[in-house]
Amino acid sequence: MEQVNYHKELEKEMEKLNKLVDKALKNVTPLVEDEAFMEQNRKVDALIVKIQKEKELNKKKRGF
Repeated sequence: MEQVNYHKELEKEMEKLNKLVDKALKNVTPLVEDEAFMEQNRKVDALIVKIQKEKELNKKKRGF
């Protein structure tokens, strides 16, 4: 059940990330120099890691 929450949270954070990408592109700012983008990108990365760990844990519980 937690996995579903992570997916919803990931969708929300990805939307924020996409908005920051659009803003950076409009301002012709390199993404690696945009601190707001980089911070949001780290949040998205952390959520992806949580989802992957949850998947691995579920696989082990099922015996795969």
